[in-house]
Amino acid sequence: MTSSGAPVANAAARNAAVPNLAGAYSTFNTLRLGRSAQTFVARLIRFWDSRNIHKNGEFMGITILLLDEQDSVIHDFIPANRASQFRSCLKAGSIVRLDGFEVARVPHMYKITEHQFVIRFIPSTRIVDVLADAPVIRSDKFLVRRIDHLQVLTNTNLELPDVVGEIRSVQGSDLQNDAATTRIVVCLLIEPTVTVNVSLWDEAASAFRGLLRDGDKSQSVMLVTLVNPKMFGGNLYLNSTQGTRFFFDTTLPEIAEFVSRVGATSAQVYSCVNTLEGIKKKELVSIRDLNSFISSSNEQTQEADFLCKARIVCVIPENGWSFVSCTICHKKLERLGTSLNCTRCVTSDVTGVVRFRVELAVDDGNDSATFVVFDKEMTKLTKQEASVLALDAVSNGGEEYLPSCLEELAGKEFVFQIHSTIATQLKEHSEGIIPSGTGDVGLTAPSSGPSVLEVKHGEECASAAPPENADTLKKRKRLHE
Repeated sequence: MTSSGAPVANAAARNAAVPNLAGAYSTFNTLRLGRSAQTFVARLIRFWDSRNIHKNGEFMGITILLLDEQDSVIHDFIPANRASQFRSCLKAGSIVRLDGFEVARVPHMYKITEHQFVIRFIPSTRIVDVLADAPVIRSDKFLVRRIDHLQVLTNTNLELPDVVGEIRSVQGSDLQNDAATTRIVVCLLIEPTVTVNVSLWDEAASAFRGLLRDGDKSQSVMLVTLVNPKMFGGNLYLNSTQGTRFFFDTTLPEIAEFVSRVGATSAQVYSCVNTLEGIKKKELVSIRDLNSFISSSNEQTQEADFLCKARIVCVIPENGWSFVSCTICHKKLERLGTSLNCTRCVTSDVTGVVRFRVELAVDDGNDSATFVVFDKEMTKLTKQEASVLALDAVSNGGEEYLPSCLEELAGKEFVFQIHSTIATQLKEHSEGIIPSGTGDVGLTAPSSGPSVLEVKHGEECASAAPPENADTLKKRKRLHE
């Protein structure tokens, strides 16, 4: 796989100054921290653009994997401000000579190799193809993990492993359109009695659709790179990342070992279920219908918009009405001693902002449930900023204080919009769980009828818990009063 980019004159001139011979060089096991005077010769096995999913996909740089003749793989990174300088020099599969770089320690989160260091490209870095006297280096190497290791890694974000398995089924919408980027779920057999769901998003989903359109579905044993193991509803999901790629070559040792160990056949035809005709329109449903949909959607592939008309019984005070979030990733900050830390950004040097997180006990006349509404919708509804209300709370009893604009919600009726409740909870990045806007909708409750309130239903944005009985809601209301 290659990446396009316009050649840069000064980079081409500098790289051309290096002879296209291997010459004297070191191997990755001799690396030392800091700016290096060493020269390395290695195979560029894969590379991809890295983007900040919490900043609208802002381009961060190019991630590279290099493999040396001792079968050691190292992670390299070209920052965004130098990407255009080097992009034209990158070609997957080529053997390159690299010098003038900086060596740093690998962050302890999202590791993609077993090496302790990462190579960073700096202004003095030179990279050139080796056209003669190249060492013998294998064509690729993978960080394949089996089920026991995947379970240990689940929900830790410590490592992005590779996995091999036999495709049993594929589900998603518009499967023959490789321009589509909506989620695809691949049921993958990774042990004789163990199957997992591989969730493909964005570019990975588009690339897999291209394979389905152009390829032979009889090639069913697949190696998938750089997945993030997550547990949802008691099931293991392997979420795709920006570096996810697919390999079907039966001569790969990792695929050959899997076929031999599991007794799989690389020519097993698998089924494709196209859910394009799934629920598309917004449907007005009861709480019971909504709970039934969530409980019965075992395959986690159907997308739907629902409207649920309900009356707010009360604001549930037990878990408060706000939280302090990271200004970068919006994740809740964790208190460590006297400071606040972001476990996702892995730094204590963060700025926090107060945001809404309000649990609403609701009732539709027959059943009850708990809806959790977050900052954007609550700000529209109350016409108040959570940070301003938090200052008022300091002088009015602290954490026990419930702002009057929240108290006044009790007894009012709204039409709650719930979007893609099942599939969206599984996506690793927040863009997948934020529903699209509803347009010009009123968020106050006029006397003439209910208004529309959008409820985001997902891991970090909102949720609709299973219905609670009326007695429980009455007890909560008495506690509130």
